[in-house]
Amino acid sequence: MEEIENCLKVITNPADAGPGDLSGALQKLDQVVKQSQDDIHPRLRHFLENRSYQKALVWIEGDTPEKGVCGG
Repeated sequence: MEEIENCLKVITNPADAGPGDLSGALQKLDQVVKQSQDDIHPRLRHFLENRSYQKALVWIEGDTPEKGVCGG
């Protein structure tokens, strides 16, 4: 979970990222999600699969993300 959170922090704050950090975080997050499909809470997996990275980070930090409109 810490790895996912670290990637989300880079993705949601790209101004603070160094060269290559953003693309690296996106690739790593995709890899972790793919490899840990069954180990990720369904709500978090929903946010990650729909690339709702800010909502995923809010959820990981223990808050309730705002409801939105999903494309599916």
